Order: sequence, then C-alpha cells, then structure tokens
Amino acid sequence: MKEFIKTHTSLIVIVVAALLIELTSGVIYYTSQNIIRSTTINVMERENNALYLYIRNKLEEVEVVLDNMSWIVTDDLCHSDSLFRSAYQITQNNPMILGCCIACVPNLFPERGYWFEPYAVRKPDGTIELKQLGSASHDYTKMEFFTRPLATGKGHWCEPYMDNVGAYTVITTYGVPVRNTQGECVAVVEADLSIDWLEEVVNEDKMYPSNERFLVTGHYNRLAGEDNELFRRALKALKDDDDNEGHVVLEDEDGAKKIVLFTPVGGKTDWVLINVLDENDIFGKLRNVRTGLLLLVMAGLLLTGFIVWRSKRNLESLHKANAEKERIGSELRVASHIQQSMLPHSHMKIEDVNVSGLLMPAREVGGDLFDYFVRDGKLFFCIGDVSGKGTPAAMLMAGTHSFFRAFSIHENNPARIMHRINEMACQGNDTNMFITLFVGVLDLPSGHLRYCDAGHDAPIILKTLSGSPCLEREVNGQSSMVNDLQTLECNPHLPVGLFSDVKFMVQDTFLTADSTLFLYTDGLTEAKNGERKQFGLQRVKDVLMKCVELQLHSKEILDKMTKEVHGFVKGAEQSDDLTMLAIRYTPQKFVSIHEETITLKNNVDEVARLSTFQKTMLEKMGIEKSMARQIRLAVEEAVVNVIEYAYPAGVEGNVEVSMMTDGESLKVVICDSGVPFDPTLKEDIDINLSVEERQIGGLGIHLLREIMDFVNYEHLNGKNTLTMIKKK
Repeated sequence: MKEFIKTHTSLIVIVVAALLIELTSGVIYYTSQNIIRSTTINVMERENNALYLYIRNKLEEVEVVLDNMSWIVTDDLCHSDSLFRSAYQITQNNPMILGCCIACVPNLFPERGYWFEPYAVRKPDGTIELKQLGSASHDYTKMEFFTRPLATGKGHWCEPYMDNVGAYTVITTYGVPVRNTQGECVAVVEADLSIDWLEEVVNEDKMYPSNERFLVTGHYNRLAGEDNELFRRALKALKDDDDNEGHVVLEDEDGAKKIVLFTPVGGKTDWVLINVLDENDIFGKLRNVRTGLLLLVMAGLLLTGFIVWRSKRNLESLHKANAEKERIGSELRVASHIQQSMLPHSHMKIEDVNVSGLLMPAREVGGDLFDYFVRDGKLFFCIGDVSGKGTPAAMLMAGTHSFFRAFSIHENNPARIMHRINEMACQGNDTNMFITLFVGVLDLPSGHLRYCDAGHDAPIILKTLSGSPCLEREVNGQSSMVNDLQTLECNPHLPVGLFSDVKFMVQDTFLTADSTLFLYTDGLTEAKNGERKQFGLQRVKDVLMKCVELQLHSKEILDKMTKEVHGFVKGAEQSDDLTMLAIRYTPQKFVSIHEETITLKNNVDEVARLSTFQKTMLEKMGIEKSMARQIRLAVEEAVVNVIEYAYPAGVEGNVEVSMMTDGESLKVVICDSGVPFDPTLKEDIDINLSVEERQIGGLGIHLLREIMDFVNYEHLNGKNTLTMIKKK
C-alpha cells in the first residue's frame, strides 16, 4: 500500500482534488441556493414594504382629510345646503378622491325627507357633479360605510362594492362620524376611492415577469390582482396563517414551487398584500451555472494533474496566499459597501440651498465621511475624518454617520449632537481610534449658521463678489458687502472618541446670500505629487478665489478643485482620502404685496383681537373660506401656546403676529421674547390612538404641521420666531 501511494501520489492527489472540487461545487451550489432564496425573500419583503407604505400613505392622505373635515362639517349642520358645498370642496381639493358624500341619520333635515345623502362625484371629464343619493331604493342606513362609523365612533374602510347609483364603478369607502354640538353622531362624511388605482399600483415594477401580486381585505375580498387558481391557493394559505404576516412555499397545479409573502397594509385598514414568486425564476440561471460548472470541473481535472505535477512543492504557500487574498478582498468589499451605502446623494438643490459632496478614497476603502439633510427649514450637515485606514476606519465612519442621523432627528444644537456622538464613539473604543468632525446647522430662512468643530480643519466661506446679487447685512448701522475668503473661526475642541467628558461649545455666524461654505478633509491639503510636495492650504485658497471670481456654484467648485488637485499630483498614489463638501446659500426673498402686524399681550382675552385681525387679513388676501378656517386654527393654536407658556406667571409680555402674502402663498411670523421653545423638535403624536392611550399635549403641534406647508423655528437675539407658510 505504501509503495502504491508513493508511486501514484500524483494520481491520488488528482482523484482527491476531483472529489474535493465536486464536493465544493455541491456545497457552493446549495449554499448559493439558500443565500439566493434568503436574499430574494428579503428583497420581496423590502418590495412589499415599499408598496404597502405607498398604499398606506395614500390612504392616510384621505384619512387625514376626512378626519380634519369631520369637525368642519359640524359647523355646516345648521344648513342642509352647506353639506353639498362641503362634499364638493373635499372632492375638488383631493384628486385621489373619486366622490364624497355626507350621509345623515334619518330625518336629520325633515324638509329633505327621511334619507338625505348629499354626494359629489368626479366625472371622467374632470368636472364634479352634485347629487342627492338617499332614497328608499338606495337605503344607505343599512350599508357598511354608514353603520360601522356610527357604531364604533371611529373612521372605517369598508369592503369593496359596486356603486350603481353614484360612482358607477367598484369602490372602497372611508367614513368618519360627524358629531353635532351635543356630541351626538348625526352623520358620516365619506370618501370613495376607485379600485382601479390599486390595480395599477400593485402591478407596477415587478421583480420578475412571473411575479404576481394580490391585495385582499381582512374578510378575504380581492381588491387587486387577477382572480386565478394561484390566487385561490394563496388566499387559502393566508386564511390558515394566524397573524397574516410572513411567507410560505406552495405548489401550483403544475407542481411548480411558489414563494408567497404576506404583508399587512396596516393603518386603519385590515388589508393584506400578497406577493407570489416562481422559484424557477430564482434558480433557473443557477441551474444553468451548475451545468456549466460541471463541464468546467471536468476540464479542470485535466488541468489539475498538470498543476499538481508542477506545483506540489508550493501548494502550501499558494493556499496561504489565496486565503490571505480572499480575506483582504472580503474586508475591502465589506468596508467599501458600508462606506458608499451610508453617503447621501452627491448633489442636492432646493430653493434656499445648493449642496454638493465628494469622497474619493485613496485606496479601496477609506475613513472619511460627509452627510446632509433638511428638516423643518434647517440644513443639517457634517464632515469627518477617521484616524487609521482599512475596514476598522470604514466601520467607525459608518457608525459615526448613523449616530449623526439618529441624534439630529430631534436636536437642533450642533454641540449637543457632537456630545452624543462622542459618548457613543467612546464606548468600547479599545483601539483608541478617533474622528475629527465638523457638525453644522444652517437655518435657511435667516442664514443663521450654528456649528461645532471637533479637531477638524476649519471651513472656508466664499463671500459674494461686489456688484453681484447678494443679501446685504447691517453691521453697526451700516450695510456691508465683502468679496474675499473667510476662514471660519473654530474653537479648539478635541476630536471625537478620545474622552467621553469633553465639553463641546456651539458657535454661530451668518451666511449672506449666494455665499458658499467650503468644507474639506486633510486629504485635500496633504495631497502629494511625485516629488512628495503637498498641495497645501494656500493652493486651496487660490483655487477658491478663482471660483469666487467665476461665481461658480457648489458642484462647479468641487469639479474645479478636483481638476486642480489631479493636475498637481499627476497620478501619484495618495495615502489619504479626499473629501469635500460645498454648501451654497441661495435664500429666496419673500416679496410681500400686502402685510400687516398686530401686537398682543400675553392674555387669553387677546385671542378675540387675533381672530378679528385674521378674519380681516384673510378676507383681504382672498383666502378661500375652508382654508382660512384652517389657517386661523393653526395661528391661534401657536399664539395661545405662547400666551400660556412663554412667559412666567405674573410676567407681562407681548406676542407679535405678522401676516403677509406675495400673491402665491401666505406667510405668518409669530415673535415673542419669552422662554425659548422649539415646537419643531416635538415628536409627532399618533392620531390613530384612542384618547385614553394618547399622551397629553402635542396635538396643537400636529395641527400646525398638518395644516401649514412650512414650519420653521429660530431663537435669535433673545426672540422666539416661528415662521409658517401656506401655499394657496
């Protein structure tokens, strides 16, 4: 045996290698199959989540409209004719709604008869027709869309049905009870939605051609999707499922396996989204790969004999090299994926700001980061540089990015955001890695920039050239306009991640119109050419001065700087990442054609004066009555909050309310000198909860956000300023 092994070593190695290759191929195939199945299910879940969120958001738009209008309809109960107008306005102002009716309890208006159901429907040509549908032949008092809201006192989506008297199509209806001044339910305001739009939404952007989707109600009535055998099998599986969520594997009539995923739509509906995918679509290409792989294995056996003969002395070192290469490749892929997926889009342009960002890793992965987003009229942004290189730096960069997003959701102070990030970065930081980080918050209406710098390179402000359009700012009573570069003054804080007890301080300044804030990492100034000379800060400033002279925008500035750096280094390998962020402030000036101001005392008796002032102003501005009522409600809610809470008990103070219009939108500015309070930091309440479950407070802030198109708060020079804008 020993002699056989000795003389046939190469043959034995080839046979063993062949078996190993076959075994490896089998493991790879079945492992790949499981990974693909798991990945596909995850993709289907994300696809279902996106789809049901879209459907739910559309339904919630209708729910919010009717929930808000139910109390407005209460005011119209005095006159039956007013109900026609309310139904007409709801239908006209909400393109998603096919029709709207206000179904009254029997004999609510004796002069109208036992049944009274004013109805407005959108006709195919876009016009709106008014009808009175209630009659003995159309006894709505026995229908689900009327009985359920009255019985429960809550909004309700009914089962789909064919409307043969109003919309003349298959619809589903959402109804909300209307109460009179005594709190009695006397009517139901209802909105009809055509089922056709659900069919279009459910069948858009399918993963595979054989992908089938269905939408059913909690009573298993079909809302969308083809009524076929596959649907009936999936529906049976759904009925057998206790929580209507998850996935199962079924076989169709031909024995083909189907993956069926269930996702509840949620909200005020009991609807369930069903997604069905044929396994042949998933694994068809994999089976072809397996066949090709087998052919390659056969060819590889012949090649293996040659390789074994030539390479048996170096086999061990080759295995080590391959293992190390795979480890490094895996690390780089993971780090690169994390870094790229965490970054925002490279360019964002809205009315008041133009932002561009660029990150060029020196190698496959890097430790630089930048991020920005807009919330409540404020631009939140950051730029940072993690110490070290490779996967650890990329992972810390990803964590820092996540911390910035998480802590900026309900916080406007950059120093407190930096403090929270530092606390998290210090936890378990055994490697002593740190991050130089700059965090800023730019108030878009005023240009007020608050920032905090943790050991990062100070940003540079590119001021507007004299003679170009800009927003002049008064300094000591005189208007000033500058045209040079200004390095932002930054306190010398320690970098993030070193010590958890570091105290960070906030700083602030103002950006003038058309000025640009340029942020960068040291990979820019330390970029080296073939002679190991650095690009340097002076070259950076020289390039920025050219950008000022050419009046370049944010993306053009980054393109210009990138071109200059590449021209300097001339292809030399770099040791550090290059990251830049340019923020051009372009405020849109509100040109008022009519403006008036009223000053109130912090006394609830002043609300009557405010009401008269608003009615007069809104009539002068030609605001439609239903919109005017909502605006008055929002403004009064904000002013009452100031009167009740801004000033300590016994302290007199003023509340200044200014209303202005530019012909396209209405702007309301509320100023006071009381205790600072930012309503935009208040979390949204869950209006779906019952009164007993809902926390006290927050409803007024919710109304402001729902009614107004723009809400912004800023505390400046000892004053609270709340700005609200409503587009006509």
